[in-house]
Amino acid sequence: MDPVPATSAAVHIRGLTPASNVLAGIACIVLFSMMLLTFIDVMGRYVFLAPLPAAYEMISLMMPAIIFCALPMSMLRETHVTVDLLDSFVPSALVRVQGVVVNLVSAAALALVTWRLAIKTRDDFEFESVTDELLLLLWPFGLGMTVLCAIATFAAVINAWTYASGAKTRA
Repeated sequence: MDPVPATSAAVHIRGLTPASNVLAGIACIVLFSMMLLTFIDVMGRYVFLAPLPAAYEMISLMMPAIIFCALPMSMLRETHVTVDLLDSFVPSALVRVQGVVVNLVSAAALALVTWRLAIKTRDDFEFESVTDELLLLLWPFGLGMTVLCAIATFAAVINAWTYASGAKTRA
């Protein structure tokens, strides 16, 4: 494998890149499972007049799993959706500063989401909240989302650090 140049948008950080690959694999498996579940539910509903019980609830739990598994990876690799309307007006001397500021703002927003998820997870744990049909406890799902959002926050801070140290620049 060729070394990644310092100016690349994807700086590989030891330990985080394999973990993000595992999360990507989990997201792919969950997405495939969700597609299969939807197919079975639709076929059961329209062909056999017997929809799959609790399919909506299972899909509702799978959707955030996909999102929060992909979030740390997309933050680390900076492959998330960006709006670059003003990038052409930013002087080249401020490009590094822009990378630091954008990632710190992203980290702050993700930290806020992590904090609120943690509070919601604590409440779900204390009140033993369950899903409507399958009666699954909600707090383990919330805990997973909280941890993955915290990892995404950490990835944004790492990106800000790599911009600040000069290890990464915007291409």
